[in-house]
Amino acid sequence: MISRHTPVTPGAEAELLLCCARTHLDAKTLERLRFLLRQELDWPYLILTALTHHVLPLLYSSLRTSNAEAVPKASLDQLRDHYRANVQHSFFMTAELLKVLKLFETHKINAIAFKGPVLAASVYRDLSLRQFNDLDILVHKGDILKAGRLLVSQGYQSSSTNGDDLEHDFDHEEVAFLGPQYYTFCKPESRIRVDLQWRITESYFSFSLDRERLWERLVPLSIAGRNVLTFAPMDMLLILCVHGSKHRWEQLKWMCDVAELVRTYKEEIDWENAQQEASRQGVERMLGLGLFLAHEFLGAALPKEILKKILADGTTKSVAQQIRMKLFAQANDLPGDVKKVIFYLRTKDRWQDRLQFCFCYLSQWLRVMVTPTSIERKVLPLPDPFFFLYYFFRPLRLTVKHGWSALTHIYKRSDSAK
Repeated sequence: MISRHTPVTPGAEAELLLCCARTHLDAKTLERLRFLLRQELDWPYLILTALTHHVLPLLYSSLRTSNAEAVPKASLDQLRDHYRANVQHSFFMTAELLKVLKLFETHKINAIAFKGPVLAASVYRDLSLRQFNDLDILVHKGDILKAGRLLVSQGYQSSSTNGDDLEHDFDHEEVAFLGPQYYTFCKPESRIRVDLQWRITESYFSFSLDRERLWERLVPLSIAGRNVLTFAPMDMLLILCVHGSKHRWEQLKWMCDVAELVRTYKEEIDWENAQQEASRQGVERMLGLGLFLAHEFLGAALPKEILKKILADGTTKSVAQQIRMKLFAQANDLPGDVKKVIFYLRTKDRWQDRLQFCFCYLSQWLRVMVTPTSIERKVLPLPDPFFFLYYFFRPLRLTVKHGWSALTHIYKRSDSAK
């Protein structure tokens, strides 16, 4: 069993993980890694942390090629078992992705695969070195329903119901049907998950790459002997930095993605154009934050002018320090909405962007609160003439649900304090 205690501050284990969470070890990193391996390490905690941050394949690969004999045999065996399981899972998911893309192509649905196996193949250059649990596919908004039906025909189920009525199935609580951007489909028997999307992020992030130009800039990528289309490196860099900021960079894997993309495509990226596009989208600070984290934590070599500009932004460095303090400590602490909003506001470039974010975030929150879903229709079946009552019933149901959860939580805390 892996121990579940967490050191108050990151120590040698965290530093060792940062040394290993990369595909190439330079001489300085290798020397530091070998020094750390001579220290007394909490290997169960290290393995658990690597699993939590989805970088265990990188940890095992780096240890195996650098100084495997310094790792306790039981820990090395455990790492090897996890690694081999991930290899099998990665190839299984990749085969499924190619099957789904072929299905969409046959039915004339244009689709972009990104993250998951595509990122592993294009950035890490090895399907076994990146952990992923789902398949992200972008299609045109008008093709969502058709693509969803095709997935259901292949044994997938939408996340909220059995998929018999897709029009109603596309309104689960996570994404109100008035403005969704992704839909989740799963195969229960194999635990495959497909996230079908028509936009990159939620509208309140004010980030939406020009869709027409985005599709025009697609590049081919060979995966398992088959060519698929994916985002150009510059577009992928922006997407990864916004995605990491959306999730407050709580997983080391997202920093690894940026660091490995920079390592692989540094010479191909038009950095000036990337900054101009980020500025136009209002995500220049998010881009800078992602690049700074990849540089500081994982040694990503940035162009001098880019690094100089990032270092001149005190807010970026301050946010990065906040992320550093929380990355390994309190790994299971779930932030509340207020903390998330404050973080998002600090990563915005301009006060206009902050106002727009607040307005869009509040609007989406209100829509989610009042827009009926299939759950309300199941709990309280009403005739069509009384459908309007669901707009009152949903807020009431959510208030009762979350109010009860809050009271239960308070009771448990007070009871444990006795």
